[in-house]
Amino acid sequence: MQNKKWKKFGTLTGKCYLNMAGAEKDGSCWEQAFELLKEIIREERQKNPEFALTMEEIDDATDYSYDIESWMEDCLDEIEMRENHKLLLQMCEDLLNLFDWPDYTGSDLKFRKSIALRQLGQNKESAKYCKEWIQNEPENMVAATAGVYAYTEVGEFDAAEELIDRFIFDLSKCSEENDIMFTAAARFYEATGNQEKQKQADQALEEYDEYLGKYFGMDELDMDEWDMDLLDDELPFN
Repeated sequence: MQNKKWKKFGTLTGKCYLNMAGAEKDGSCWEQAFELLKEIIREERQKNPEFALTMEEIDDATDYSYDIESWMEDCLDEIEMRENHKLLLQMCEDLLNLFDWPDYTGSDLKFRKSIALRQLGQNKESAKYCKEWIQNEPENMVAATAGVYAYTEVGEFDAAEELIDRFIFDLSKCSEENDIMFTAAARFYEATGNQEKQKQADQALEEYDEYLGKYFGMDELDMDEWDMDLLDDELPFN
């Protein structure tokens, strides 16, 4: 028999989307639903230790009744948008501990965690976290990008530049494979006063944006107003 708390979870997630649309004023529903989800999963695992060991398995385990993966992404986006960095950090840590994350599947959470640490003024902690992440996943560009931001903030410029050079071989060629690193590189070159390389990185990013605009049939104004969530499937945060 399915845990009866799932129905309450469904009600709460419904309130979350009403809150997102402005029809529900109480924004606490996001945190309430998140905490309830953790509670349910732990109870389910007491009955079946193999219950939804990865995030990818949770919707299958619930017959896709709640679209939990999509809701979770919306939840994290909402908390980040509200700049509640302390809560976002806790949510990321909870999820990283609650599920198994094979290969690079936890990159989005780890990236968010590194940002939340910096936003909370914990720059050294963010750099240390990124260093350990990069050591475990040296070929993960998302980890390296997080490292560039973190190392730049603490003045470890040589370490940041080494990561940039590892993934960018030509500052004139930005693509969907390395655009996140180009953005980090532009920030690094700005911070270190390298105007020539900053200009090259910015130019490559602009050209890539123009390419995307043409690819999706949008002009420059459309691209400025475009909801970049449409590109989620193209980004490496999965």
